[in-house]
Amino acid sequence: GRGAPQHYPKTVGNSEFLGKTPGQSVQRWVPSRSTRRDANSSNEKERHDAIFRKVRGILNKLTPEKFDKLCLELLNVGVDSKLVLKGIILLIVDKALEEPKYSSLYAQLCLRLAEDAPNFDGPSSEIQTSQKQSTTFRRLLISKLQDEFENRTRNVEIYDKHDNPLTSEEEEQRAIAKIKMLGNIKFIGELGKLDLIHESILHKCIKTLLEKKKRVQLKDMGEDLECLCQIMRTVGPRLDHEKAKSLMDQYFGRMRSLMNNKELPARIRFLLQDTVELRENNWVPRKAFIDNGPKTINQIRQDAVKDLGVFIPAPMSQGMKMDFFLESPFMPNRMKLDRETLGGLADMFGQMPGSGIGTGPGVIQDRYSPTMGRHRTNPLFNGHSGHIAPPQQSQFDMGPKSFVKSNQISLRPAQSFLLNKNQVPKLQPQIPNMMPPSAQPPRTQTPPLGQPPQLGLKTNPPPIQEKPQKTNKKPPPAKEELLKTTEAIMTEYLNRKNLTEAVGGVREMKAPKHFLPEMLSKIIVCSLDRPDEDKEHASTLIHALRTDGLITGENFMQAFLNVLDLCPKIELDVPLVKSYLAQFAARAVMAELVSVAELAHPLENGTHFPLFLLCLQQTAKLKDREWLTELFQQSKVNMQKMLPEIDQNKDRMLEVLDGKGLSFLFPLLKLEKELLKQIKADPSPQSIYKWIKDNISPRLHTDKGFVNILMTSFLQYISQELCMVEGDDQLAAPSKEQLEQEKQLLLAFKPVMQKFLHDHTELQVSALYALQVHCNASGFPKGMLLRYFVNFYDMEIIEEEAFLAWKEDITQEFPGKGKALFQVNQWLTWLETAEEEESEEEAD
Repeated sequence: GRGAPQHYPKTVGNSEFLGKTPGQSVQRWVPSRSTRRDANSSNEKERHDAIFRKVRGILNKLTPEKFDKLCLELLNVGVDSKLVLKGIILLIVDKALEEPKYSSLYAQLCLRLAEDAPNFDGPSSEIQTSQKQSTTFRRLLISKLQDEFENRTRNVEIYDKHDNPLTSEEEEQRAIAKIKMLGNIKFIGELGKLDLIHESILHKCIKTLLEKKKRVQLKDMGEDLECLCQIMRTVGPRLDHEKAKSLMDQYFGRMRSLMNNKELPARIRFLLQDTVELRENNWVPRKAFIDNGPKTINQIRQDAVKDLGVFIPAPMSQGMKMDFFLESPFMPNRMKLDRETLGGLADMFGQMPGSGIGTGPGVIQDRYSPTMGRHRTNPLFNGHSGHIAPPQQSQFDMGPKSFVKSNQISLRPAQSFLLNKNQVPKLQPQIPNMMPPSAQPPRTQTPPLGQPPQLGLKTNPPPIQEKPQKTNKKPPPAKEELLKTTEAIMTEYLNRKNLTEAVGGVREMKAPKHFLPEMLSKIIVCSLDRPDEDKEHASTLIHALRTDGLITGENFMQAFLNVLDLCPKIELDVPLVKSYLAQFAARAVMAELVSVAELAHPLENGTHFPLFLLCLQQTAKLKDREWLTELFQQSKVNMQKMLPEIDQNKDRMLEVLDGKGLSFLFPLLKLEKELLKQIKADPSPQSIYKWIKDNISPRLHTDKGFVNILMTSFLQYISQELCMVEGDDQLAAPSKEQLEQEKQLLLAFKPVMQKFLHDHTELQVSALYALQVHCNASGFPKGMLLRYFVNFYDMEIIEEEAFLAWKEDITQEFPGKGKALFQVNQWLTWLETAEEEESEEEAD
C-alpha cells in the first residue's frame, strides 16, 4: 500500500504528506543525525538512511554539466537490494514532481539507472514489454508513477471540498499539490520520449484524462483536462505519427468540442485551444510557450546575448566581479553612485538585474525577462514607473538597448533619475570589449577629442523614430540575373580555362551571401554533363573562390546538398550524377574546404546511400589509402551510422566495406574475425605472438582498439573452452575444475598479454573495458568479473593504477559500467586502501 516502511526516505513534500487531511497535525522534520536512534534499530536501517542521505545530496547537485559524474556516484552508493532501489525511485520521482522544469534531466537519470542499476528480478520473470525486458528499476518506477497518476486529483480535491475559505497555509499546500500533479504528468511524458514508458501506456493515460466520468460534472473535469494539455505538450509530437494518426484525430476532435463548451472555466478552454493550435502548427510552440528545461551556463550566456542583447561575461576572479558590474560603461549612473546605500557587495548582487539567473534544479526562475523581472520594485529602477534613463550615446557608451527594448518600455526618464551636473562623473571605459559587437549600438555623435561626453538628461527627449538610412547604393540584382551571370562565367571558364578571369567575374557580381550556395550549385550542375577534366576545373574554381575569401566551406556543403536534392531529376540526363558529386566532395576534402566529419553529418543513417562510401572511394583514388585512413580516424566518424539502419552492425559493415574496397580503413575489423580463429587453431602463446607480428602493423600494437580485440578474443576462447568441456550453461556457477582450467588458460596467455600491456596504463584500462563488455554480453554471470579482476591482479597482468583509473573513468562508449562497478566496488575499495597503506609504509 501507500504506507511506506520505516526505512524509506522521508521527504517533506512527498505525496503521502499531501494526502493527509489539512487539519491533522504533521510531525516536523528533524535531521536524522540529530535524532536519538532507537536502541533496537538495526545497522541495516542506519545503512539505508545513510544511502538515502547520500542520494538526496546527489539529486540536489544534479545539473547538465555534472550529469555523467553524478550518475556514476548514484550507481555507486550501494544499491544492493530492491528496498534501496525503491527508496531511490521515491526520491527521484519526488524531485521530478516538485521541479517539473527539470523533468527531462530526471528522465535522463532514470534512463541511465534503468540500463545500469542492478536487476533483482530473476531471468525467468514474465514481466515483459514489447520493446525490451523489464528491469526491477523500470517496473518499480512505472508502479510508482501509476500510483501517482491514479491519485492525481485526490490531494487537490481535499482542499476544494472545504466550505470555508482556505487559510494561507492550506492555499500553499493546494498549490504544491497541483504542481506535483502536473509535474507527474510531465514526467510521464518525458519518460515516454525516452521509451521508458511504452506508447500504449501514454495512450491509456490520455484516454483516461479525456473520459467523461460518471457522476462528475463537466466543470469539475478541469484538473484532468489541464493534465491532458500538459501531456500533449510534452509528448504529443512523439505520439503524432502515421500509425497513431486516427487516435490522435479522435483525441483532438474531443478537445475541440470541449474547447467550445461554456460549462468549462475560461482558463481550461484557452489551455485546450492553445494545445489544439500547437498541433495545427506542427507542434512548433510560440516563443512564449517554449519549455525552458535545464541549461548549461554557456547556453544561458548565449541566450542572453541572442534574445536580450545582454552579455553575461565568463567567470572572473572574485575581486573583478563587482568592479565589472559597478564600473562597467553600460551601467546606469545611479547604480554607480549608490554603492554605499546598497549594503555591501552581497546586497548589490542581490539587486542586480539578471542576478536571478540559475541553472540547477531547485533554483526558482521568474517568468519575466532576466534583466527586469522580479526587480521591478527595486528603487534603482524607479519601480513605480518602470522607466530607465537613457544616457546620450558617446564613444564609450553602450546605450540603453543593452537593458531593454525600446518598443516594450518607455524611455522617458523618471524624476528620480534627473541628476545634478555636479553629480555626474566622467565615464571611462573600464572593460571596453566586454560586449559582443552585435550588442553594441552604432557609434554616432562622437564628441570632439578630449571633451568629456555630455550626460545631462532632458526631461522630454524627442520620440525615437527609426528612419531608413538614405543610401546611394543600387538595389541588389535579382536572383535570375545572378544565375544567368554565373552560367555565363562558367561557360566562358570551361571553354577558355582562364581561372583568374572567372574569379574576377564572380567578384564583380557582388552576390549577396544568401545567394552563394545557389551560385555554387549552378557551378557544379553546369559541369556535370561535361568531361571529367571540366569537372576538375569546376572544383579548382570553387577552391580558388574559397582562397580569395568569396565563399566558405559551409556554402559549399549547402550547395552540395542542394544538388543532391535535385538528383532524381538530373539522373534522367546524367545517370552517374552521384559518382560525379562524390568527385566534387573528394576534392573538397583534399583541399580542406570541408572535413570528413562535416561531409558525413548530413549523410548519416544511410541518407543518399552509398554516396558517403563513393566519396571515400574517390578520395582514396585521387590521393592514397594511408592518407585517407589517417584522416578518417582523426574525423571520429562512426562508420556504422553511415549505413542504412538495417545494416548497422559490424559484420554487415565489414561486408559492405569489402564490397566497396574500403576495408583498409578498418584493419582491426579483420583482425577481430581472424584472431579468434587463429587462437582456436593453435592456442600456444608463441604461435599467437608470431601471427600478430606477421599480420598486424607495429604502429597498431599500442592502439586501444587492438588491445580491446586481443583481450576479447582471449576471453571468448576461454569461455568457449569451459562450456565445451562441461556442456554447462554460461550463467551457472563454474565447478572447481572449471575454475582451475580458467586460471591455467589465463596463465598460458599471460606472456602475450604482458607483452602488449606492460607499462601502458591506458592500454590496461582498455583491456578492463573489454572484460566489462564481455561480462555484460554474457549477462554478468555471478562472480565472473570479480574473479577475473583478482586473477589479473595476482598474475600482474593489470596494475593497481589501471584498476583505479577504470573505476574513475566516465564514458558511455562501453555498456554495463554501472553493473560492473556494483560487482567489484568492495574489492576496488580494498585495493585503494591497500595501496595507501603501502605508500605510508614506504614513506616511514
